[in-house]
Amino acid sequence: MMDTMVTRQKVFGEITNDALVGLARRMIAIPSPNFEEGEVADFLAEHMQGLGLEVEMMQVDHPTDPAKRTRQPIGRLRGTGGGKSLMFNGHTDVNVMMPGWTVDPVKGKYENGWIWGLGAQDDKGGLAAALIGLEAMIKCGVRLRGDVLMCPVATHKLGGTGTRTLLDKGVRSDYCINIEHSANTIGSVMVGSIRVKLRASTPGLFFRFTQEARDTYWNAIEQIALLVGEFGTSLVPVPEGGWLSFRRHPELPDFPMIRHDAIHKDHYGRWCDLVFQIRTVPGMTLDSVRADVARVLDRVRRNHPTLDCEATIPANGPKDPFYMDPSALADDHPLVRAVANGYRAATGSEPLIGSVERIGNFGDGNVLQAAGIPSVQFGPGDIKRYPEWPAPDERVHVDELMVTAKACVSATLELCA
Repeated sequence: MMDTMVTRQKVFGEITNDALVGLARRMIAIPSPNFEEGEVADFLAEHMQGLGLEVEMMQVDHPTDPAKRTRQPIGRLRGTGGGKSLMFNGHTDVNVMMPGWTVDPVKGKYENGWIWGLGAQDDKGGLAAALIGLEAMIKCGVRLRGDVLMCPVATHKLGGTGTRTLLDKGVRSDYCINIEHSANTIGSVMVGSIRVKLRASTPGLFFRFTQEARDTYWNAIEQIALLVGEFGTSLVPVPEGGWLSFRRHPELPDFPMIRHDAIHKDHYGRWCDLVFQIRTVPGMTLDSVRADVARVLDRVRRNHPTLDCEATIPANGPKDPFYMDPSALADDHPLVRAVANGYRAATGSEPLIGSVERIGNFGDGNVLQAAGIPSVQFGPGDIKRYPEWPAPDERVHVDELMVTAKACVSATLELCA
């Protein structure tokens, strides 16, 4: 029987700043925009094979453009059998290049404990920390009963396409730590997202029309203008008892909320589209949102019989990659408890658990939990360092990486031993 506390301290001793910095910098130095992750995928596949993991290189197809494809390596450290499996999932695609960088974004500059570059905190630094933690366990000869899966996925920025692909191909685990920049807080309660498209239509009358035709005409743009007001103001909490059906979640007091994203029209104004998103809370479902939107439209039609509006929810159809269910795990869930214990072991401090630094955000953990894999979002990097996100001069501190690596090791030992 493994003495978890003794083993944990032994493994902790194998994790060094040099190893964390070295791997993070090598990953940052490989450019990996969305759907151009192939080179970093090859690097990580070779690295994981060198550690003794079984690696499958998985093709990832673009959800709407069949000409585009990329790849991601799925690594598995086989257990001896009979234990729970744990997935580490983080993305290798990076944010768009924002103006204002003062350092080379793909150089991996390291100075005064800080590592700079695209992906430093989102998510290459965190992936490096999880990998170095796993490598330390292997070096120490740790034998786990359960499998550990290392999934550096592609194209997270396109609605978690890489993670959706691995699920479609049958990859499963009992638990998942979704490596996302959370300032090493434990994101166990996450909002979801549903995009709504409203298309208003009107007859094409042009200049020659009768009074009868005029009486039935309502400009599509003017219909959308009214509907913007009916659904409310962007980034303002929707009140309980308003148009959305929900129960306020204590971890998400400012949600649900909406944001108007886009308006499009045809040349002659025969139709006009409004796209807005709803950040949902646990308890809200796709069916409940569809019913809520239909109720608003029915109410408007009673007052304006010429309203001609069709709703598409999710906005991009049934396989919309940007549709995310909200998620929530209790503080006493085995996964939450294991990561919390890992944070305590790594820092000697109490962790923050709930929505905390991930408030208003979602990630691939939402996709995994919707598929039946309990997930938390946990990783280095504090978004509050920047006035806006994405931002130039993205960076992460090696001390943060050390906490992530040790917490991941401890959680693995607790869940998979």
